[in-house]
Amino acid sequence: MRIVLSAVISLSLLLALGCEKELKEHPLPASLKKKIQQESDPAIKEKEVAGTIRIDETLAASIPENASLFIIARKPGQSGGPPLAVRRHGFAKLPFEYSIGPGQVMLEGNVFEGTIELTARLDQDGNAKPSPGDIEGALTVEAGNKQADIVLNKQIEGSRKTISGTVRLGPGMENKAPENGALFLIARPEGVDRGFPLAVKLEKGVKLPYTFNLGQQDVMLPGGEFDGRMTLIARLDSDGDARPGPGDLQGYVLAQAGDSGVDIVLDTPIPLE
Repeated sequence: MRIVLSAVISLSLLLALGCEKELKEHPLPASLKKKIQQESDPAIKEKEVAGTIRIDETLAASIPENASLFIIARKPGQSGGPPLAVRRHGFAKLPFEYSIGPGQVMLEGNVFEGTIELTARLDQDGNAKPSPGDIEGALTVEAGNKQADIVLNKQIEGSRKTISGTVRLGPGMENKAPENGALFLIARPEGVDRGFPLAVKLEKGVKLPYTFNLGQQDVMLPGGEFDGRMTLIARLDSDGDARPGPGDLQGYVLAQAGDSGVDIVLDTPIPLE
């Protein structure tokens, strides 16, 4: 028993020494070291602006689904080009306590001091640029202000391009439609047939004909824009996999962002193996 215990202790020591050596051989990146130092530097913390972000009660029901929260700092009068500093939170429950300061400055050489113009934005597509439907608020403060509360009180207006219409079964397809199938709606730019789709929507338990609406809120990748001509694919899927498989039923149509009354006919069964 003593021999076994001694062996276990020896092995633990070897592993600990090995881990220590591994850590020494893989030092932290210089950028990460600098960020850690900045976050703990009292002089830098003193210059940070902090406060609470709230939403106006009249807009509480309009919060975009799965919204990201952007906090953007600019110097007075600066409307274009890279901001002074940016912070992004993928999920933020409002009210939200925030801070932004020298640690989030984008370009080396810029200084987070003096008068700062702050914009907070609840963004629906992950793109830092404002788009119709986003909700934002603004505040002008001095660097170091720790009571810089921001109220989200403005919804960005404009036409949000969508494609709407109906998905229906083609003639003679009633007996070929998978039971309890999931409906995938997929949009790709015209002429593009591989890689990530532009937009995807999954609907379960639908009854055909089904009225659909596809738009910017369904775009997959940050920065993608639901615009232009595209191929719409509707697939009644038997296994829940977005890829076409045996037993699925699909159809497609060409459409332009902004179109309504688009008719997608499920008329192409994928053969069983």
